[in-house]
Amino acid sequence: MFAVATGLAVDCVRQGRPATVHVLVDSLGQLVRRYLVPWLKRRGGWTEITKCVIKRDVASEHHWLSSTVETLKYFLTTVYVYVMKEQ
Repeated sequence: MFAVATGLAVDCVRQGRPATVHVLVDSLGQLVRRYLVPWLKRRGGWTEITKCVIKRDVASEHHWLSSTVETLKYFLTTVYVYVMKEQ
């Protein structure tokens, strides 16, 4: 979801519509709040979801929040670079 939103944001900026990026970010946030969070709660939350995944190397396990923060960082960096490039 985040990768698709990033691609759409980049396309919006390239086409001269950087204001649309805010709509994408807000829409993705609403999608997560309305659908993803309840879906995860119905299935027992993150701890139950992780039981479905086979862990091959426990030593290299990262916290889910660090992955989310890294993804957000790259998304915002990409958007910033393309917004500044267009100006």
